[in-house]
Amino acid sequence: MSSDYGFQQLVLLNSAGYERAELPLDESVSLIAPNNTGKTSLINALQYLLIIDKRHLDFGAHDKDKARRFYFPSNSSYILLEVTLPESGSVVLGCVGKGFSHDYEYFAYRGPLDIEEYRLENGKLVTQPRLLEQLAHHGRTANFYSSTDFAEMVYGGARKRGQTSSDFTVFRLENRNDASAYRQVLTRTLRLDKLSSAEVKRHLLQIFSRQLPDSVVDFKQEWDKAFAEVNQDREQYNAARNQQGLIDDLEKLQEERLTIRGRIIARRPLIDDGLERWQNHYHTQGQSLQDQHQKLEREEAELLAKDREQTRRQLELNQRLQTLKAEETRLAELENQFALVTARAQLEQQLTTAIQNRDRQIALLAGADSQSGAALERQIQREKKELSALSKEQETLSDNLYLTLKQHVSEEGLNVLNRSLNRQLLTLSPREYQLDSAELHHWLQSMPEDRLLLPGLNLSLQNQLPQHEQRSAEEIARLTEECQARLQALEEQQAAARELDSQRKRKLELEQEAKNLEKGLEQFDELKRLQNTHPDRRKEMGAANRELTEIDHAQKQASVRQQALRDQLQTLANQKQKLEAAHQEIDRIRQNRGDTDEQFNWLEDLPHTPWVGDPELPLDRLAETLREYQRDCQRLKDLDRDLHHLRITLHSGGLTKFQYAPSTEEEIRLMVEFRHHLAREAEALEKKARSAVVTVTASLRDLRGNLQSFENAMHEFNRLISRRRLSDLKVFRIQPVHESHLVDAIDLLIQTAEKVESGESFELFNQTSVLDDRQLDQARQLLIDEGSARHGLKVADLFRLTFELGKENQDPESFDDIDSAASNGTVLMAKLVTGLAMLYLMQDKTRQIQALCYLDEALALDAANQKSLIKTASEFGFALIFASPSPLITAHYCVPIQQRSNGMNHISRKHWQILQPLEAVEA
Repeated sequence: MSSDYGFQQLVLLNSAGYERAELPLDESVSLIAPNNTGKTSLINALQYLLIIDKRHLDFGAHDKDKARRFYFPSNSSYILLEVTLPESGSVVLGCVGKGFSHDYEYFAYRGPLDIEEYRLENGKLVTQPRLLEQLAHHGRTANFYSSTDFAEMVYGGARKRGQTSSDFTVFRLENRNDASAYRQVLTRTLRLDKLSSAEVKRHLLQIFSRQLPDSVVDFKQEWDKAFAEVNQDREQYNAARNQQGLIDDLEKLQEERLTIRGRIIARRPLIDDGLERWQNHYHTQGQSLQDQHQKLEREEAELLAKDREQTRRQLELNQRLQTLKAEETRLAELENQFALVTARAQLEQQLTTAIQNRDRQIALLAGADSQSGAALERQIQREKKELSALSKEQETLSDNLYLTLKQHVSEEGLNVLNRSLNRQLLTLSPREYQLDSAELHHWLQSMPEDRLLLPGLNLSLQNQLPQHEQRSAEEIARLTEECQARLQALEEQQAAARELDSQRKRKLELEQEAKNLEKGLEQFDELKRLQNTHPDRRKEMGAANRELTEIDHAQKQASVRQQALRDQLQTLANQKQKLEAAHQEIDRIRQNRGDTDEQFNWLEDLPHTPWVGDPELPLDRLAETLREYQRDCQRLKDLDRDLHHLRITLHSGGLTKFQYAPSTEEEIRLMVEFRHHLAREAEALEKKARSAVVTVTASLRDLRGNLQSFENAMHEFNRLISRRRLSDLKVFRIQPVHESHLVDAIDLLIQTAEKVESGESFELFNQTSVLDDRQLDQARQLLIDEGSARHGLKVADLFRLTFELGKENQDPESFDDIDSAASNGTVLMAKLVTGLAMLYLMQDKTRQIQALCYLDEALALDAANQKSLIKTASEFGFALIFASPSPLITAHYCVPIQQRSNGMNHISRKHWQILQPLEAVEA
């Protein structure tokens, strides 16, 4: 009967020479094909998914690199295994090639195995880079795994990526440490031709390792170790007895060291506190002196600053007095200079007249220089004509043509005539014109705006300005006066142009006269200012003289105070020098302290004798106490050195028993104590010699016990395999056979040790004597020699495995090599049952997952044996795959391997044949 859980099918795509292979694994299978056509290659593909560790893969005559290229020729090569698990249902475990490197990568997902999910729309297989995307397209959540993670997952290792540990766990073992052994045995069930007795022994030892402590016995080392300790103790006893005097000296020096340590430990905090108090005193007193010194220096600096300020003020006052005296002298000079001047207006009038004369002369020269004589003549004539026009305008001011027109024509007509007629015409007197107002009015109305129409002439008046403006008599008088002034200036310029050099000289004279008058005016103003400030000046001079007198008195007092400050500063300097000298003395002693070595840092943790002394340390005794403390520190160093030399001397004399004590203090204590108890040590030495006899064989007892435990385990293993029918065999078991020369020697030594332990014999095992019993000596030497040759004795060295086979009515026979024990078919059955039993022992019995096993050359078995093996495999939790050129009707499935025209193998689900017994069909 097939299990509900376990392997369902194996699928190869583009791998191992298979274009496509679908192999059922849920029941027994008869895999049919001629020899060398890929049956074993198909089954060996499972090694990648079940063995996983590349070091343990086994492809027979083919190396692993060639096998990898064979199974993964491209990045669309797949090895797929569908498994049904109780926790997860159907899961798929797979390997996919990575391409040119012929490497491969593991992946897994939950769900049934559907080959069409690995094909693209174009019918081609999906490549490794697009695999996860393709599976996701079909609703499969797949992940890639490293080989380590994949192995831990398949064999129930650590959780990965949020999954529970059992999501993909195929083989749950009773002990996870058996995973390596399980994979190796599983490999053998796929290649039974390689299962040897040595491998069976190695796997069984590993399976039963939890019952057998992994111990290796070096008998020579154990023997020498047990008695070496006794001999070493005897040597230490003799060394102590021969050096009792040195040990007594060691004790005295140690007592002195303990006393000095106690005194140093007690005084050290007092000295540290005293130094701290001295430091505080030094800083406080020094700071106080410094503060006083700084205060006096500030006062001295203030006096100096005040003196400098007074000196500066004195200089300022002297300079001010000189200035005031100079101003008084200047006042007298100016009063003498302006004795005849009564008022400033007198000087101002003289200056105004001089400036006018100067400016007139400058203008005269400017006109003469800027214009020629002809130009001046033309300007004079224009001015005369303007003056004549103004005179005529004055004469006709009350009655002229303009006023008459203004009365008889409109404003627009008057504007046209004013822009058309000459100025002189508009100022004509009544006797010089005749007016027909009606005709004139008619004529003006006939003309367009801003136009003047004359016979044969039409003029634009748009840009013409009015020619006449009716002025008042006052305005005409002002213009006449201005015209006359300009005419006079032009005539003067004309005259000046004739006498240019003399006029220029006159100009300079007038300019100098104006400057002198300006300066005189400024000096007169200065005179008035000095006269006005004369009373204040006299008052300021008096105040300055008084302040100079006060400054002179203050400077004399400051000089006296400065001398007093210098005396006080010198006193403070002497006090500070005395404090510094005392501090340097304390600091010199402190800098040379003898407790700066590292050993003093943990002195309190070392043994010492408590010291009772004065708990106070006055500052006046600090230096003396420091010197005593220094002597103690130096003496302690000397004692450390002397005690070290004494220890070396005792070591040289052979007393090394306590050399590796936790500390030298403990070593010294133990040496002294050992010397005081030599009599008791002698008794203990005798007792230890007896216990060594028992100890030397304890490891042999453990080794012998492990052998017995393995024999008991093998008894249970034989019960497991003997219940299965193997061909015509009545008996099939695997028996551990003692290596008698080793086991007998161990038994002899253990028996003898038991006698020693009971007190029957002691001298027999005395290391210092020669063994009288030749048989015991040979056993001891045998174990020593065998242990050296094997690098220690193990339980595996004490036996070998033999295969006992017996047919009906015949005595069982033992064989070291199972291949020579029976026919080929019987041997194959024995190997298969042995391998399945070993796998069964490692599996968790509470979780039944059906795996597979493989048997090649199955035609060597008859139908009865085939059925027996199928049943046995099923009982152990395996589906059996037979490989043969012809079909076997005992299997549930017959699966033929077909070869395509392209040379590739092919197995299709369509060609599976399911076989059932006739009685089951008829029923």
